[in-house]
Amino acid sequence: MSQLLSLATAALYGVADFSGGLASRRMALWGVVAWSQLFGVALLGLTLIFIDAPEIRVGDIALGAVAGILGLFGIASLYGALALGSMSIVSPITGSLAALIPVVAGLVLGELLTSRQWIGVGCAVAAVILVAWDRSASHAPASVVGLSVLAAVWFAAFFIVLDQTSSDSGIWPLVAARSVSVPMAFAIALLGKSAAPPSRAVLPIVAIAGLADMAANVTILLALQSGPLGVSSVIASLYPAFTVLAAIVILKEHPNRFQWLGIGMALFAVALLAV
Repeated sequence: MSQLLSLATAALYGVADFSGGLASRRMALWGVVAWSQLFGVALLGLTLIFIDAPEIRVGDIALGAVAGILGLFGIASLYGALALGSMSIVSPITGSLAALIPVVAGLVLGELLTSRQWIGVGCAVAAVILVAWDRSASHAPASVVGLSVLAAVWFAAFFIVLDQTSSDSGIWPLVAARSVSVPMAFAIALLGKSAAPPSRAVLPIVAIAGLADMAANVTILLALQSGPLGVSSVIASLYPAFTVLAAIVILKEHPNRFQWLGIGMALFAVALLAV
């Protein structure tokens, strides 16, 4: 179940990042972040009805609050990178590092991977790079590389912190996370005079980004609470494959043979990582 939840996370993050990247090219970055965070609250409230929480622990709420800050700045860094640079530059950096750092953390925390899972980790990282391969892309500006690396570190830390929460708390850690991230995002947006609501043209894109991101947060939290950190984070970090698929369906883009190979390798990696 944790692998299926992680795969759903990758699909949802792919949609969220595709939408958030588009929106960040049409309105101010922190405006996109703040309003997308707010749109996700409605979905979070709905999921509280269906997911039980036998015991809401103070420690889990505190971890959730920390995760909210990490996730907020991860999204801001990622959307900023996507607004400035090509997906072919941003995705392999954020996807691969966001996958590898939690694997190392999992090993430090005592997790063990089988030989098959190690091969799956390698295939997953290769898949992230291949699906983002674009030979026409120019060299990466330092700002894009820096924001991409920063986003990966924020997201990796987000995965690691959420992994420490107990399943007894259900998704209440995410309630704490959003309780912190929404006011903080709007405060930063107000300081930058970018808190105005999205225009009618951009509003649906921002809403999709926020809803998909929140749904992904729910699925990755449940995956981390029920499965190993390393495997769950690696599968979730396959989101570039779904971003490419979204570009194929919505923008009618034509992937090259490396990207098709990467999508196939991503599926192979998921099969290897399944336990």
